[in-house]
Amino acid sequence: MIEPQSENLNLFCELNGIETPLNKERIKAGRNSEVWRLFNNKGQGILKNYYVKPGDPRDRLGTEFGFLSFLFDQGVLNVPRPIGKDAHFNRALYSYLPGDRPGKIEEWHITQAIDFIKSINQHRTNDAAQTLLPAAEACFSIKDHLDSAQRRIQRLLKIDPITEIESEVNSFVINRLIPTWENIRYQVEQDTGLKNHGEAINKSDRILSPSDFGFHNTLQNGDDLYFLDFEYAGWDDPAKLICDFTCQPELPVCKTQALQFMEEVATCFPNPESTRYRVQKLLPVHRLKWCCILLNEFNAEDRQRRLHAGLSEEGLLEQQFSKTEHYFDEHLFHYA
Repeated sequence: MIEPQSENLNLFCELNGIETPLNKERIKAGRNSEVWRLFNNKGQGILKNYYVKPGDPRDRLGTEFGFLSFLFDQGVLNVPRPIGKDAHFNRALYSYLPGDRPGKIEEWHITQAIDFIKSINQHRTNDAAQTLLPAAEACFSIKDHLDSAQRRIQRLLKIDPITEIESEVNSFVINRLIPTWENIRYQVEQDTGLKNHGEAINKSDRILSPSDFGFHNTLQNGDDLYFLDFEYAGWDDPAKLICDFTCQPELPVCKTQALQFMEEVATCFPNPESTRYRVQKLLPVHRLKWCCILLNEFNAEDRQRRLHAGLSEEGLLEQQFSKTEHYFDEHLFHYA
């Protein structure tokens, strides 16, 4: 664990109106960035050190800070308030939000999640919203959805199986994941028609999406939810948001809750029937994509990002493979 450099950090904080000296406490708040709670007798805040790799075009800092700035300007307040950013050190200061991850997901959690999606899209037609970029791996056509899953498969095939656990994963990918993917892709192509795969949804149908949206990225404080982690946020297909929300494995929702979320989110935007249709046809695609995401740690760069965020390496690969097999058996076995 590497603590933030005090001299540079103090200057950064003071320039952004935060009095020093500060105490620092590491928070295991995510799987991509390093998060610290900063506190003294004047108050507390959050320092986020973003993962960066030479050659990686993704600007996690700029995406999250810009999206949160837009939300605060529009009066959306149940998110971290952006205080200041430092592109040189790839870090940002945010307000501290109280609470803990939810336990059992209940109907009121779903209602607040729906209300949040409505609130961030209330001003999606204004000029400020038009300056926001597409979400990470945004999907604007059927082809985009299929390509997203295909890329995940291809990444897994590039892993050189050296250790025993890597060989087990390689066998799982080749003998179970790929045949299942071929069946799913074939069915989607038959149902939707190859001619229409590259046709993009209308711009009026696109939404502002937090991306990676689920209760794993929330804090519950009493009867209120706060929403976190916007490193992948931007414009996207509402069907992808709904599919990802339904498929998220860390704090999963049940079928009834997923249906409630889909129905109420779909009706917030133009062409709800088209959105429902895409969700119905593409949900297996995103189930398989999430199965691949659970194996991200087997890619050296992704594993390094997890370690940067504070995860322990001991038993990490075995744990992720066990989760993947369970997820596959629960959601994808009947497509094999």
